[in-house]
Amino acid sequence: MEHVLWEARYTVGNERLDQQHQRIVGMINQLGEAMDTGAEKATLMKILSDLAGYAKTHFSEEERTLVEHQYQALDEHREQHARLNRQLADFYRTFYTSSRPQTREVMAFLQSWLYDHILEQDKRYAPCLETAA
Repeated sequence: MEHVLWEARYTVGNERLDQQHQRIVGMINQLGEAMDTGAEKATLMKILSDLAGYAKTHFSEEERTLVEHQYQALDEHREQHARLNRQLADFYRTFYTSSRPQTREVMAFLQSWLYDHILEQDKRYAPCLETAA
């Protein structure tokens, strides 16, 4: 898998949230590297579990920040987070029960999450954070 490099244009205007997004990118890259090198299933499951857990923590903090800044599309954003959490949980369950986990499908989902949610959906709240600063 090709590494995703963090670029300044991805920032959302909040240092803490940007750091969390960078950590998520790093975790996705770590999982991709493990898949590329043929790591054992247990290693892949640990990384995916860590990513899912961190995503929940990040989503909670992001939502609290958006409440503080009175983001108008918060309900829609929360629903996106809930959908992503469900998908991560489903992938983990599938990974756990399958003798041959669908690693390409997992990475396609994670890359989509990265590009569609973090780099597009999250960028939509950036002006709200800027005007409140």
